[in-house]
Amino acid sequence: MNLIAFLGNQRKPVLITFGLLALVLIGVGDYFASGNLLEFSVFFVLPIAFFAWFLSRKAGLLTSFLSAAIIMGVNLNSPVHEINHRVAYWNALVWLTFFLLATFVIEHLKALHARERELARVDDLTKVATRVAFYEFAIAEINRARRFNLTTTLAYVDLDSFKEVNDRRGHATGDKVLITVARSMQKSIRHTDMVARMGGDEFALILPNMGKDAAQKVLEKLLNVLTRSMRHNHGPITFSVGAVTFLAAPKSVHQMIQRADEIMYSVKAIGKEPSSAGGTGGLMQFEPAPSTVAKRNFAVGMGSPGKAY
Repeated sequence: MNLIAFLGNQRKPVLITFGLLALVLIGVGDYFASGNLLEFSVFFVLPIAFFAWFLSRKAGLLTSFLSAAIIMGVNLNSPVHEINHRVAYWNALVWLTFFLLATFVIEHLKALHARERELARVDDLTKVATRVAFYEFAIAEINRARRFNLTTTLAYVDLDSFKEVNDRRGHATGDKVLITVARSMQKSIRHTDMVARMGGDEFALILPNMGKDAAQKVLEKLLNVLTRSMRHNHGPITFSVGAVTFLAAPKSVHQMIQRADEIMYSVKAIGKEPSSAGGTGGLMQFEPAPSTVAKRNFAVGMGSPGKAY
């Protein structure tokens, strides 16, 4: 975790304490530096930037005025300005103008940073999370599962024959399919879950603190919703799903994705057959997945429509 991320996770009182401490230390440094004819005032930009970035523009503006006041007080007590105090007032005004401009620039940079962060974490087409956001979320959930001994389920969803839809009906239709799938998945999960577009026509669904049985019901319901949506709006598009429930926290996000990906591709390899009942229950198989601890993880493969095993 970098310094900005670390500070961004701190509580407001802690940030205020850090900022005020920096402001006091720089004020003391400016007092001693001015007696030796050294320019030290520029370092007030540091606490100003700190308050503007981590708290608010208002905090940055307030710190700018405080910094200018400290500079003026130091200069008025400096032997350099004993003859003409107006110079001290002028210098304080110049520094205040500079600090105010710096505050607005920092606020603008913060807005740009937030925008870039959002673009990197929200898929522009489907408006669900991107791979970057998924990895961040998954890492946090792995750490939480390890700390509190929780189960975690990861599902990998692939659209079958999506390329054919793009080729035959155009990319505009393909985009509508992806948007429909993303919205259907988003509506089918809890607010604590996450759906992400991993690239192309592949989606990932992470279900924190959800065991095998509950995850199976969620995925079965999701498959039915997706299948009906495709039949009503976009034609005979089917889905392959690979899901793994980790009873113990996996070593890494890569391990989670690799296992779910393997199950998903095994489903695609088996293929889809119409069920005898004509339903959309899906192709299912449960098997133990490798685990680094004594507990066993479970894997399930699904396809829609399919045949239940």
